[in-house]
Amino acid sequence: MDKSLMDQQFILKNRLAEAIQNNNRDEVERISLILNIPAEQIKYFDKGLTGYPSIDKMHLKNYKDGAEQRVAEYICDKTVWAAIKEELVKHFDIPAIEYFGKITSREELIVNVEKWAKAFKSMGVVEDEVIPFYGPFSPEIVAMTFALNMIGATPYFIKLSIKENELREHTEDSRFAVVFDEMWSNVSSVFTEPRFEKVIVSTAYNGMPSPKKEIVSFLSYMKAKKEKSLVPREKKYIWLDDALNEANNYTGILEAPFKPNRTAFITSSSGTSLGGVVKSPEATNEKTIAQLIMGKESGAQYHPGDRVLTNFPPTASTSLNCFCLMSLYNGCTMALDPRVSEKDFYNQILTLKPTSVISTGSMWETFFNIVESEIRRGKRFNFSYANAWCIGGEGTSPKKLKRWNSIMRCCNAPHDLLVGYGSSEFFSIITADVVHNISNINNTKPVTAVGIPYAGMSIGAYDENGCELSYNQRGEIIVKSKSAMKQYYKNEKKTNDVKINDDTIRQGDLGEIDEYGVIYIWGRVDDKITTSKGNMYLFDIANKILEFPQIIDAMVFKVDLGSNNNTLKAHIAFDSSVKEKDKAEILKAIDYKLSKELPEDVIMVAYKDENGMLPYSPTTLKKDRNKMSSDTTGYNMFENGELISISFKENETNKKIYDIIKEDNKPHKKACF
Repeated sequence: MDKSLMDQQFILKNRLAEAIQNNNRDEVERISLILNIPAEQIKYFDKGLTGYPSIDKMHLKNYKDGAEQRVAEYICDKTVWAAIKEELVKHFDIPAIEYFGKITSREELIVNVEKWAKAFKSMGVVEDEVIPFYGPFSPEIVAMTFALNMIGATPYFIKLSIKENELREHTEDSRFAVVFDEMWSNVSSVFTEPRFEKVIVSTAYNGMPSPKKEIVSFLSYMKAKKEKSLVPREKKYIWLDDALNEANNYTGILEAPFKPNRTAFITSSSGTSLGGVVKSPEATNEKTIAQLIMGKESGAQYHPGDRVLTNFPPTASTSLNCFCLMSLYNGCTMALDPRVSEKDFYNQILTLKPTSVISTGSMWETFFNIVESEIRRGKRFNFSYANAWCIGGEGTSPKKLKRWNSIMRCCNAPHDLLVGYGSSEFFSIITADVVHNISNINNTKPVTAVGIPYAGMSIGAYDENGCELSYNQRGEIIVKSKSAMKQYYKNEKKTNDVKINDDTIRQGDLGEIDEYGVIYIWGRVDDKITTSKGNMYLFDIANKILEFPQIIDAMVFKVDLGSNNNTLKAHIAFDSSVKEKDKAEILKAIDYKLSKELPEDVIMVAYKDENGMLPYSPTTLKKDRNKMSSDTTGYNMFENGELISISFKENETNKKIYDIIKEDNKPHKKACF
């Protein structure tokens, strides 16, 4: 995309808006010619609109008057901790954190933050120093995070599945680290290097009430001993209680003066937009607080006294911002339980009764599968406390959402599930169904609406040349906001690839925006193949499969068979009501439909039944694209109208392509390949 061209068009689009408002027809016509505006867009001029979503900002009608202006005019002159502390003192009667039954009051949190600030200063941590964190949330991690922000240092929450070489590169400038004891073996090869002066060891049991604390401590020790993953008992490795005692040795100044553009936090992500490479966006104090202000001005569903489930590690901006910062900033309680599995998620919702929950489509799917199964057994649920349960991080299909919402209503939930969209590059939220009742959502599309932009967000869909498209046209989503990241940590090239300017970033997602400001995300821009009829998106092919009512989920991937670059495989999930004996006929109907509707040079070669649900990654809780893409076994294909079992095997001559192996292990290829 031509960045200078986009800047020029931005100026012209604003002039067009002004000319339309002033009814200056000559100017409107002149600018329309320069921008080459099509006739179908000009029809919006009579409504007082430009037809450009990023300029018209129809979503602002859902917010209080002046919300956008108040966000724009806000000037940040404080650290994140200073902003959070100001709000904490307003709600001293509301607990800050609840962790396995133990309550941390807001007053106690403030005291703990100051203790940790002293401890870090005593250990020698200086301003602008980056401190890597590896592990889940706990009350002490919350306090340590704010303490580092208070003294002007930067916590860097490392991706839990990071590779050793990437971990070494991303921590090469660090002298200190914080690591969770039960995950020590994952990072020990790097954190034992001489350059680390101190490694603070966190635990799950710190912050737990007795006797649970003692029990969990013993079990943790025995597990580590059995697995030979004990943290070394050397002076360099300091456990939480001993580290906190360092606070007694410091009596100097604690709070660092506010410094413009200082990095406050570095989070990690799954690397979707960087092709699997770890992306670590830096958020400054200004950008982080901008997110908090935008959330408040946009009516985000955080209210004093609400309970926010905090179960995901702070590696992702969603968990750090939505579960921790926004929770404490808005007078909520962090209901903290760092265990992450489908069974844990189910139990957390039933026992902790959170009013606010954000999780991925995959995790919600596991939850509602269990609930549905329990209802069939006669169990009753009461979700009357579900004020703001939200799907985020990974979406879902309209088919599933409709089903889940029917369960919510049967279980006395006051609202349907919310759906949001965000990215770590903007420190979390970009859009959300923040008012519960956004009207005019188009439910006929094969993708789910993800709500409307926050106040302070300017969003448009753009073509490959960087020209903004009008309403209901698909293009790459580009976002402008005060919360845009400073940069990717240690990755200047990738920063330049996605940043158009200081506050505008390419998302890499294909989406569209309707005339009400509602956004629909279709998939990744690069998830496509080149066919004889032009580019074709693989998620569009998956949506063709989803047109069959018996299929509840589908994803399509390329599989290189050498003689045809557009051979594909599909991973599908049947509805639980489908009987095993009927699946072959359904697949035959799908295969016939695709053979008629896809270009001749595109061949769906195989299908894999994922037994009710597509696999998801245990670290990201999103559909595991890498696993499905690299899968080689468990597939079926049609041969002479019959469904046969096959697998894929690397070709002995060219390891980059595959051979098809029938169930009898004999190589097999269809003539049409």
